[in-house]
Amino acid sequence: MLVHVVDYLASLGGGVRFVAEMLRALQQAGDTRYQVVSHGPALERYRELLAGTPRIDFADVPPANLWRLSTVMVGIPGAGPLNWLLGTPEVHFEVPAAVFEGCDRVWLPWLHQHRIPWRLAGKAVASLHDVIMLEFPRFFPAKWRHDEERTVRRWLSSSARIAVSSHATVATVGRLFGVGPDRLRVIPLSGDHSRPPEGSGRRDWPFLGRPFLHCPTNASPHKNLDVVLSGVAAWGAKHPLVLTGTRTDLWASGRDDRREHLRHLAEAAGLVRDRDLFALGYVDDAAYFHILERAWALLMPTLAEGGGSFPVWEALHAGVPVLCSDIPVMREMVERVGGEVLWFDPLRPDDLVARLTELERDYPRYRAIATARSRALRSRTWLDVAREYASFLGLPEAT
Repeated sequence: MLVHVVDYLASLGGGVRFVAEMLRALQQAGDTRYQVVSHGPALERYRELLAGTPRIDFADVPPANLWRLSTVMVGIPGAGPLNWLLGTPEVHFEVPAAVFEGCDRVWLPWLHQHRIPWRLAGKAVASLHDVIMLEFPRFFPAKWRHDEERTVRRWLSSSARIAVSSHATVATVGRLFGVGPDRLRVIPLSGDHSRPPEGSGRRDWPFLGRPFLHCPTNASPHKNLDVVLSGVAAWGAKHPLVLTGTRTDLWASGRDDRREHLRHLAEAAGLVRDRDLFALGYVDDAAYFHILERAWALLMPTLAEGGGSFPVWEALHAGVPVLCSDIPVMREMVERVGGEVLWFDPLRPDDLVARLTELERDYPRYRAIATARSRALRSRTWLDVAREYASFLGLPEAT
C-alpha cells in the first residue's frame, strides 16, 4: 500500500516532531510505503528530518492556491505585507486533487490550514491537534480565526476520518461545533522521542552548572509567557529563567509586536537580560535536550494544548521536577502517564510564586519524587501510536 502524507506547514516544534516520529514508527509497523507531499521550505525540512528512513520518499507538489501566484502584486520583492493588507492571500492551503491519485490513502497529519477536494474526503484521514484559535479568539487575528473555523467545520462535516489526541479536545470540539464524541477517534501521543547523540548539544551558556528554570514554549499568547515573566520576577528570580522556542529570543532584531511586548514586560518586572532571563529562541533538538536534562525544574504555563505537552512528558522521563498549568488536557496527560507535577493556576502569577516557593523549600524531596516516578511511568511508545494510526488508516495489520 501507498499513503500520501500531506503537510504544507511543517510547523517547527511539536508539529514536525509529531510527523517525523510517526513516520519512523509507521514504517516499522508494517510494509506500507509513504510519500511526503509538500513544497518549498516545508518539504526541505521533511527531507532533512527523514533522510534515510526506509520506505519514505518525497514529492514536490505546490498547493493549488499557492499565494504568490494569486496575489495582486505577483512576484514583487517585499510585497508580502501589502498583499496581506489588500486581503488577497489565503490563510489555508488547497490540496490538489492530483495528490489523491495513485495512492491507497491520504493522511494529513496537520489538518489545520489544509483543505482538500471534499468529494475525495472518503480517502482521507486527518489529525486535528487542537482548536486553540477558536477557544481563545482574542489572541489571534480575525482573518485567521474565521478561516480556521471554516476549515475545521468543513472537515468535521466531511466523510474523512479524524483523529485527536485527547478527550479534552473531543469535549472542546463538541462544545464549539456541536458534534458528538463518536465523530472523533482519540489516539493519545507519545513523549518517547528519539534523542540526538550524547554530547551533540553541548554549549557554553553561562546558566549551565547552576540551578535554572527551563520554559520551552513559543511567543503565542496562549502559551502564557506573561504570567511566567511576572511570576518569576515576583518570586525574586532566585534561579534564572531560560526560554527556548520560536520567537522567545526577546531581544532579537526585527519588528515583532508580541516579542516586543514580552521584552518590555520582562524589563519592567526587573528581570535582567543574561542574568535573570536567558531568552534563547528556537534551539535544535540536541541543544534542547541538553538544557532540559540539566534544569532545576521545567515550567509549563500554557493555557491550552491539544493532547498535552511534549516538554512536560520529556521532563517527567528525565526526572526533572515540573511546574504545570492546571488545565484539563494537562491533567489528562499527566494522569495517563502516571506522573506527578506541581500544579498552578495559569491565570495567577501569585499562585506560580507559591509553587516555586514550595519547590525551593523542599527541593530534595521533589527531585527524589521526580527521579523515582521517571522509572515507573506508564510506557507508550511511538510504535504504539503508529499501530493505532495504522488501524485507523485501514492499513494491513501491523507485525
